[in-house]
Amino acid sequence: MLEELEGRRVLQGFFQGASTLIDRKEELNKINVFPVADGDTGSNLASLMQAILDGVSPNLSSLEVILTEVADAALLGARGNSGIIFAQYLNGIAQAFEKTEKNADGFVQSLNHAVSEAYQALLEPKEGTILTVIRTWAEAVHKAFFEEHSLEKALISARTAASRAMNQTEFQLEILRKNRLVDSGAKGFYLFIEGFTVAFSGQLESRVVEKTDLSITAFQTEMVSERPLYRYCTELLVKNIAVEKDVLQEKLKNSGDSLILAGNRRVMKLHIHTNHPRRVLNVVEQYGELTQQKVDDMLLQFEVNNQRKYPIALVTDSIADLPEEFLLEEQVHVLPMNILLGETSYLDKLTIDSSLIKEKSNGSEKLSTAQPTLRSVDALLSFLEDKYEAILVVTVSSQLSGTYQLVNQRAKAKGLTDEKFQVIDSKLNSAAQGLLIQEAVQLIKREIPFKEVCAEVREIRERCFIYVAVADLTPMLESGRIPKKIGRWAQRLHLYPIVSLDSKGNGKLSGIAFSQRHSAKKIVKKIRKLQTKNQLTALAIAHADNSEEAKRLGTLLDMERFWVEYIVESSAAITGSAGVGSVAIAGIKKEVE
Repeated sequence: MLEELEGRRVLQGFFQGASTLIDRKEELNKINVFPVADGDTGSNLASLMQAILDGVSPNLSSLEVILTEVADAALLGARGNSGIIFAQYLNGIAQAFEKTEKNADGFVQSLNHAVSEAYQALLEPKEGTILTVIRTWAEAVHKAFFEEHSLEKALISARTAASRAMNQTEFQLEILRKNRLVDSGAKGFYLFIEGFTVAFSGQLESRVVEKTDLSITAFQTEMVSERPLYRYCTELLVKNIAVEKDVLQEKLKNSGDSLILAGNRRVMKLHIHTNHPRRVLNVVEQYGELTQQKVDDMLLQFEVNNQRKYPIALVTDSIADLPEEFLLEEQVHVLPMNILLGETSYLDKLTIDSSLIKEKSNGSEKLSTAQPTLRSVDALLSFLEDKYEAILVVTVSSQLSGTYQLVNQRAKAKGLTDEKFQVIDSKLNSAAQGLLIQEAVQLIKREIPFKEVCAEVREIRERCFIYVAVADLTPMLESGRIPKKIGRWAQRLHLYPIVSLDSKGNGKLSGIAFSQRHSAKKIVKKIRKLQTKNQLTALAIAHADNSEEAKRLGTLLDMERFWVEYIVESSAAITGSAGVGSVAIAGIKKEVE
């Protein structure tokens, strides 16, 4: 058996390795060109390392328990290609150690046996990546240990071999050769084992890990990169999987590229680059229980890294209803709301939409909306803060969601100051929030100072309005947006409300009719009245899986010479509260009434 001290030395190695990598995450982000130049390898690996630091008790002494807890924490925190490959390697070590002698010999054997697990996680493993350095290091530890019979000496020797392998990655992939860079994932793994080795061998006091001076690296402004073939980096955490890993790989192999499956049938992390996250999810949920989802827009990240349009980053949440092409063209960053349908949490507009809600509405699943996750907010802010001069976040009404409070809280935790960071409560939702975002883009285009942009957005907010012609009162009753007594009475009389927002962003009743079509007529009448007074500057329409009615209203408004900026499908969060079939007309007035 390894002595208790040995187990603790391994644990300290993991903690120091994690800390060393986290300290260098920005360096890894800046050299990230493979497989996609989205500048987040360092952040992704740091997420995994932080999960280990947060999720593994520092009081453990049993090596088997340590390895198991590290593996479990790694799966939860893993993000991106390199992160999930790394997590699979750590899971492979834990699984191999369960089946071997609980001593130094067994530990070294486990390091080596787990290499095949890391390779098998990928459909098409590539050399010149993190895989190469993992394999080289594990083989070097194995060889040196059985020559020296000392784990400490073996780790020190293997560190040198890993360094050589990491440096060689510059010449193994064409994109790395063009940029004269080592692979960022490979370097991340090397930094981890560097920290692991100095802690295990007691060199923390005597060895100083040198950091690259990023200010003098030429590649920052001259990096060669390739546009991603697929738009979305999609990751799912799945439990209780009913099929073997290779079966799931076969089912998903034509859904995109960079497919990685890490873990086991009890819990697995899936990673894929795809244009259709929802389709991937539809396949996976047939075979297991989805517990976590993450979808990053790699194309937007690529565009920002290679040709940032504006010095001010504009962020909103997915409740803002806007055309997808506008968001990409103007580089607007979107935090997806979480939509809980039954026991599964989906990502608004990415893995769920109004049609899916309609499809499942006949079942027993209850639908509710939750704010973006803390991790998604932190990840986005980390991505933006070193790429922009200032960040403006415009959220859905704080009376309808906790998103405004969450973003403010995370900004304070990161030490972001008001001079460079502002969060504005739109007091709006849906297409009204979308129109406000459009206006914010126009202000940023004019290159006016950040404070003036924020002040003008707050002024325009007071002139925005929205009217919703509700198709079904049930969701509004269940969500509490209409008092139950009034709602039940309206249902018995077959009445349909027109819902709006008050000046604070709370829902309010703005009218009532005997049919949804009649509600829509009343809304058009309100719009016509504003137009007669020359009070309108913009209009937009959003619908909850009711494109036919939305287009009919758009045509009607166009015929009356009202300019409709766009017609889009609503956020699933709006569908959940207003009901499938609802249609909203939003606009901006010239003056506050």
